[in-house]
Amino acid sequence: MNFRSPADHYLYVRIKASILGVVGSFVLFAAYLAVPPLGIFSGILAPFPASYNRLIHGRLSSLIITLGSTTIISALFGVFAGALYIGMCGMIGLLMPELLLRGIGGSRVLFWTTAANLLICFTGIIVYSSVSGVNLQQLISTEISGSLKQAVALYEKGGVTGEELELLKSSMVVASDLLKRLYPALITVMLILIAGCNLLLLKKTTANTSVTLNIGDFATFRNPDLLVWLLIACGFTLLLPLSLITTPALNILLIITLLYFFQGMSVVSALIKKYSVPALLRIFLYTMLIIQPYLLALVAGIGIFDLWVDFRTPKTQENL
Repeated sequence: MNFRSPADHYLYVRIKASILGVVGSFVLFAAYLAVPPLGIFSGILAPFPASYNRLIHGRLSSLIITLGSTTIISALFGVFAGALYIGMCGMIGLLMPELLLRGIGGSRVLFWTTAANLLICFTGIIVYSSVSGVNLQQLISTEISGSLKQAVALYEKGGVTGEELELLKSSMVVASDLLKRLYPALITVMLILIAGCNLLLLKKTTANTSVTLNIGDFATFRNPDLLVWLLIACGFTLLLPLSLITTPALNILLIITLLYFFQGMSVVSALIKKYSVPALLRIFLYTMLIIQPYLLALVAGIGIFDLWVDFRTPKTQENL
């Protein structure tokens, strides 16, 4: 006979869910730290256990998962890795579900979560550079140069020599200079992607629960029409010879391109639903988007031209 009361059973379920959440979030982020090229996909999902448990089991469960994962990661990988977890995953795991439970729409949740994440990340970088006495730009430049040197060393160990190696080194120099200019936009893009993927995953996993979220249908997503003028303005600004102006314009342009990529993907999603594209063909399409960068540009172009063509609106045939 089971003498456990409903309250005790619910507490047991919450504790179990919190422990599993800590383990899951830690494993996902540890894979990102240990295997950077492949682990990036697991790193994107690392905030999900905390955000999901907040929606299902309450705020305390989400806090336990975030603090527990941070503690374990800091103990095993160092304080910097723990701070990286807080910057990449903490705000998404804690803030996103709070906004969703207040009935805020998906686009606004994505914006405010990313903004809060950026504030934490750049505040942390500024505080670290102030305490350590290291210049912010120098700190970031050193990290980028160090990462690219490691990449070159891996190619050398892989047997790349001669002209190929020299061409690779010169390409890395160009890439290093570009990354030093674009790191604010790249950090923003990364946080948007993490928040967006977790938002879609929360929508899928809570569909059959008692939790009601006002995320909306991704197939109907549209950017504000006026955004295209900012895109055009940034494009023309790049023609100027002043790096003090072109660098911010280039960063803004990259972020806007991502937003139009999202709109292009929403068009693709709407057309897939409309024409009932087979699952195997959908998997092939999404796989090609991951491995083929030219398709990413094509989808972003579809998002831009959707402003004028309006691919998702049914065309009415006029009677002659």
